[in-house]
Amino acid sequence: MKNFKKLIVSLCACAGLFLTLNTASAKVVLDDIKLPEPCLSGGMSLMEALQNRHSSIKFSKKEIPLQTLSEILWAANGVNRPDGKRTTPSALNAQVITIYAVLQDGIYKYNPQMHTLEAFSREDIRPIVGSTKAPLILLYVANLGKQSKYLAGVDCGFIGQNVYLYSAANGLNTTFLYGVNSSALNYKLELRLGEEVLFAQLVGYAP
Repeated sequence: MKNFKKLIVSLCACAGLFLTLNTASAKVVLDDIKLPEPCLSGGMSLMEALQNRHSSIKFSKKEIPLQTLSEILWAANGVNRPDGKRTTPSALNAQVITIYAVLQDGIYKYNPQMHTLEAFSREDIRPIVGSTKAPLILLYVANLGKQSKYLAGVDCGFIGQNVYLYSAANGLNTTFLYGVNSSALNYKLELRLGEEVLFAQLVGYAP
């Protein structure tokens, strides 16, 4: 009987260890990504980009190069002045929007000041967003403890339009998603009370 009890205890311990390792594997920390400096010269004119601006949910399997990813994020909400202000306006300069980049290998948090992607998780949450075809999904998270949801939504609109214009100028397809599963995404991103995923934006090359 004693040996049987010892066997049960050992099996429970092994099972606990397996569950711990299995849970941890989904949260394996990726390496942070230092993004290259965006190229700020040349390219399509603003009027041409406006003419080409459109929404599309059709994407090829081509991955987005690191240089292009750098420029998408900088255009979205990067720092464009020595005083730390951004490429997009923010009501009262509250800067309540944080961008998470969902890539094929995991989830990253964009740090505009350092122009880096901070690794968060290897988990593939694209099915929760509703697209497994887009090579890049941008999640727009608002800190509603600092600003109203209405004004935060306006800030997201500016960010989304910058991504639209960059995409139009560089041969990318994109679409802005209004109906996201905020509750599930908030949980996956381990957001604090008052933080919420408001919108998402899909980006990728045309097929």
